[in-house]
Amino acid sequence: MTNSNIAPIIDADVLIIGSGLAGLMLALRLQSAGTGLSGLKVVLVSKAGLLDSNSSWAQGGVAAVTGANPFDSPEIHLADTIKSGAGLTDVDAASNIVFSGQRLIEELDRLGVNFDKNPSGGRDLALEGGHKQARIVHTKDTTGRSITHALSDKVLQAAAASDNLVVLENTCAIDLVMDDGICCGAQFIVSGQEQKTEILVRSAFTVLATGGVGQIFERTTNPAVATADGIALAYRAGAALSDMEFVQFHPTALMLPNAPAFLISEAARGAGATLLDHKGQRFVKRFHHDGELATRDIVARAIHSVMSENDLEQVYLDMRPIGAAAIRERFPHILETCAQYGIDLLTQPIPVAPAAHYMMGGIKATVSGRTSVDGLYAIGECACTGLHGANRLASNSLLEAGVMALNLGDELLGGQVFGGRVVSEQTGEVTPTLRDNQQILLPVDLQKFRSQMYRYAGLVRSQAGLIRLLNFPGQSVPVASLTAEHHSARNIYQVGRLIAQAAYMRKESRGAHLREDYTSADDANFARHLGAAALQVR
Repeated sequence: MTNSNIAPIIDADVLIIGSGLAGLMLALRLQSAGTGLSGLKVVLVSKAGLLDSNSSWAQGGVAAVTGANPFDSPEIHLADTIKSGAGLTDVDAASNIVFSGQRLIEELDRLGVNFDKNPSGGRDLALEGGHKQARIVHTKDTTGRSITHALSDKVLQAAAASDNLVVLENTCAIDLVMDDGICCGAQFIVSGQEQKTEILVRSAFTVLATGGVGQIFERTTNPAVATADGIALAYRAGAALSDMEFVQFHPTALMLPNAPAFLISEAARGAGATLLDHKGQRFVKRFHHDGELATRDIVARAIHSVMSENDLEQVYLDMRPIGAAAIRERFPHILETCAQYGIDLLTQPIPVAPAAHYMMGGIKATVSGRTSVDGLYAIGECACTGLHGANRLASNSLLEAGVMALNLGDELLGGQVFGGRVVSEQTGEVTPTLRDNQQILLPVDLQKFRSQMYRYAGLVRSQAGLIRLLNFPGQSVPVASLTAEHHSARNIYQVGRLIAQAAYMRKESRGAHLREDYTSADDANFARHLGAAALQVR
């Protein structure tokens, strides 16, 4: 960035960075403003296209009690969530989010998301690991894509009909703009162009809805845009972080040479799929009585143990017990994708191994997205409300993203945040904080760093490996020469080392965090969250 006189400037009341479920839902919620705030100016920025997000890649569905299962209740869902969180779930946050599930599903219905129905016309519900009742609302095995398609269509329609909603695609946030400790917007670079184009958005309120961190790791189920941008932006602005050591590795991602770590939905195990070792024997019940329906941390550890014991690169997920007709009906996307890589899951098991999937930690935030920095909010996966504790319960991610968006929308529209003040009433100039003559730190070898993150801060950690990550060399590079890809590398390097630092500090094993040198949980010292004060990596 050079200066605000050169970079195009856009003024907004609310700037939303990210276009997954959280960002799209908030933009639409703000468009429903009443008479008093009908002139609210919203700018929604997407790093790539509107549909390029972790939300779009979600398969399983939304965990929500909607009344469709007479044996279920929000109280049971809450109990499952707390149990999965391994002692670190924030009960108040979890209660707010879980008890708002029905409202979210009704809102998604209203916005045109077509969830599956059962033969009697009621809502079809799936069962997933860690859930005592079937409660996963879904659209076959492409729920996330169904949600983001419906919401992005509505957002584009709203933007076309009103100047009060501006959508910027292929636009990468590179730093937040701060003024005396208050967030006043963000700096952006337009990606995919030979000539660097910069944008400054000045806003009364800035919302990070940037999703996850999977691309920090060599093997991940996440899309290419999941480079920890929001967490890095917030950290550099001084926002408090929490639970950075808790990265969930999905137990069952496709494991083939030269193939992506394609997610095989947890719903497959809920429908009857089994995990087999190299001899064709089931093994998860050796580790937990719930077998394949145990929580993700338990199943992932069981897989890791079997692979380590037998020097294996993978185990196998056998979907044949589900039945061919049910597979074709419920899991068409998985069936089609596996076929592209030569796996006929109707007749053979799928080679799988764990892969980085979801960030439980992130920017410390309330259930309505408030962070420790005035003017800055965080919702969805980049935020850490405490809902997930040390291990996320399956399909609670889309639930949290949507509910946080609705909660923040309620606050903004209710005047609890704005108090009637919008950006047009601000005075003075807001100037960029990141300038061309500034040096930033990049890893000397991005791919090697990602490889070592997967090896040393992946499913299993130890002191020696984490120290190696903390000492991974960086190089200073002037901002003037950087592209959007360089800024993503900066964020990967910074947040990756923050993860390693937190994992180094938590000298125990809990939930998704497994230390092979501290194999037991230590409630006396670590039944608590590790906050930003302990994370000093810059």
